[in-house]
Amino acid sequence: MKKIHLLVLALFACIAGWAEDNNKFYFTDAVIKPGETANIELCMRNEATDLSCLEAEIQLPEGLSVVKDAEGNPQATLYRNRIADHEILANVLADGKLKLLVSSVSGQALDNVEGPLLSFCVRAEDTAPVGECAVETVGESLLVNASAEAFYSVGVKGIVQITDDATSIESLQEQSRNGLIYNTSGQRLNKKQKGINIINGRKELHK
Repeated sequence: MKKIHLLVLALFACIAGWAEDNNKFYFTDAVIKPGETANIELCMRNEATDLSCLEAEIQLPEGLSVVKDAEGNPQATLYRNRIADHEILANVLADGKLKLLVSSVSGQALDNVEGPLLSFCVRAEDTAPVGECAVETVGESLLVNASAEAFYSVGVKGIVQITDDATSIESLQEQSRNGLIYNTSGQRLNKKQKGINIINGRKELHK
């Protein structure tokens, strides 16, 4: 059945575009200390289209690697509040990119319209350079709805702060708890801007 879904994705790979004003991928930011691990969330807003499958490749920066389980598979988890009978396949490619495929056996749409969809675990190497770096999707991510129509999302970035300063870690984690702010293009903001802001995965209108 998984092979069938891969075939569906390939057959309908060049049909349509994704309405960027109503639909978007974005990452949550993460704070990590060299030698330790952290989960990074890939979020999705899908207001205009009922999506059932998606395929994306994620590039990790220097010093970060994907954490694998005992069987050698990347640790990637779907959030139960957004899925029906969906499954996730994750694989680390030869060039180090993380490839993710989310599909539904019955073609059901993803539940809810906005928020975290999945998370994957990364480790900062002991020699990872301290500072801010980016996790990003590579090229256009492919999404498919129940009618086998294909859509594309442009690449997006998430910020990972690598720091060995305990005070900085606490400060950044507190900022995360207070609500990270993004615009509708998935870019992080220092403060609310006029119009629509995304705070903790939810849209808010600021006048």
